[in-house]
Amino acid sequence: MLLAQNAVSACKSASPSQAHVYRAALSIARPRLRSRDSIRQLSTTRNAAKGFSSGTSSSPFRVYRYVIDHHGQLFLHDTTPKNLTSCFKNTNFLDFFFTRMRPNPVSSTASAAYVDSGSISRHDILNPPRNSTLSCDWSDLAPFNGVIPANEQRSREQLEQTALEMGDRQGYEWISPCGPELNLVRTQDTPIVYTELDDDGLLKWAGTLTEPFQPEQMVVDPENGYVYHPSPKRQNRRRNKSDTSQDVKRYGELSLLGSNLVLSRLAEGLEIDAELFEKGVGGSIEWQGKRYDLGLLGKA
Repeated sequence: MLLAQNAVSACKSASPSQAHVYRAALSIARPRLRSRDSIRQLSTTRNAAKGFSSGTSSSPFRVYRYVIDHHGQLFLHDTTPKNLTSCFKNTNFLDFFFTRMRPNPVSSTASAAYVDSGSISRHDILNPPRNSTLSCDWSDLAPFNGVIPANEQRSREQLEQTALEMGDRQGYEWISPCGPELNLVRTQDTPIVYTELDDDGLLKWAGTLTEPFQPEQMVVDPENGYVYHPSPKRQNRRRNKSDTSQDVKRYGELSLLGSNLVLSRLAEGLEIDAELFEKGVGGSIEWQGKRYDLGLLGKA
């Protein structure tokens, strides 16, 4: 009930780019809306169409832009400040959003070369994208805001392709599709960040999702000391069973272990040795009485 009351209050005062998320939280919070379909009702086409002149028509296509920080916290791109109090916290929404994460098909993150390179594409999420000729609020303007002007000739597919390309120009190299909505995502580090590790060896990510901990598969970035772990396996039940190559690549080959997790659970047994970097070894980690070598990011 409290979540529903807060969502109603927030929705009334929210900007157009924020209101759809509060409506999503409201739909999840109401006891009578517990079906899988109700959770998927994140579109705000009906509300977006209100207040526009008669020269426009409503459209199911809507673009939103999000950013993810190196703690795995999710924000709308124009949220300020970006911190623990302003990130999304509803676990149902987070599970829904992150399981649908995939590379922007027009970005380098979608290429096999990116996956095989062992590199991480990072962006500044605290400031607007640099060297961009696009308006800061382009996704809140027609035809990407849920309303198509009467003189718009492009099809929905063409509009989506344009939005993907515009997003890529600003570093939105990941997407989280949701029916008629296109959610563009720019990341400070990897799109998936592990936030907790329990005593049973399960890593937590998104809201409530878990992945078995594989200490023998961890790698270190020699440039900054960040520690990475294999990405979660794909959660989508509808995946093609023969398409096992996409299990990890959908989220990127590696996912960051959040700093809070490393400090609270791994720091005591973690040794990063720069003298071993030339040999392709990042150091070692002790977990449950056994020590494992750490690989080096970008080294096979």
